[in-house]
Amino acid sequence: MNQGFYKYELPILLYGLKIFDANYYLDVENKDNNTYPVDGWYWFDSEEEAHVYFNYNPEQTNEGLEN
Repeated sequence: MNQGFYKYELPILLYGLKIFDANYYLDVENKDNNTYPVDGWYWFDSEEEAHVYFNYNPEQTNEGLEN
């Protein structure tokens, strides 16, 4: 994952390039026309940038999920 829209919903970091809902549509071509957050979605230029913003550590998040 690189550039794109990210949303943190405990315990998962969601990602997409096109996000739509009944109330909005987010896509790469119009990313600069939005005021973020849009329903919790933000644009980031890298996955690492999203990790820092959300204070997200995938290794800690996945602990205990394996059987």
